[in-house]
Amino acid sequence: MNRSRLAFGVAATLAALVPASLVWACVAPVSLTTVSSTVQPGGTLRIIGREMAPGAPVEIRLNNVTGPLLTTVTGQAGGMNAKWEHDVPIPADIPYGKHVLYGVQNYRNMNAVIPKTTFYVGTLPDAAPEPEIRAGALDVGSGPSGLSLVLLGLAAAAGGLLLVGGLTALAGSKRDEPQAQPVKAS
Repeated sequence: MNRSRLAFGVAATLAALVPASLVWACVAPVSLTTVSSTVQPGGTLRIIGREMAPGAPVEIRLNNVTGPLLTTVTGQAGGMNAKWEHDVPIPADIPYGKHVLYGVQNYRNMNAVIPKTTFYVGTLPDAAPEPEIRAGALDVGSGPSGLSLVLLGLAAAAGGLLLVGGLTALAGSKRDEPQAQPVKAS
């Protein structure tokens, strides 16, 4: 009886996971990046889009999904492993600093993800963080000694054996209990 329940559980799990994994594997992660992350006001920024719907227009918007429309990309390749490039004109009156471009494509909700990329106008990107300073050497004398590690290991092994022995004895005592016999009515 237990084997049939286990087999049913495994079959039910596989029946749910296999189709879900196949569907998930076919969902391409859309992305939007830039060739260079800096641009001057009034300049042009080259963007790279990946794995969007083929031919469906992609609106490139500034700083928000409903922000100013800078350009519309059409006729791009789409689907798995598809890549396209496009030049985006940056307004001359854009303030210096950090900005975001959004690639809005109204085509079957495009995986519910709107790709975006960050760029900088008139400034350089934020510097990479400095790595943490680490100690050059460790104190070798710190920590437990070899003898104490051996004793801790032996104590853990003895505790494990006692636990397994106790559980085995408990399981054996449950099996040896006499079963109640039904009383016959006279």
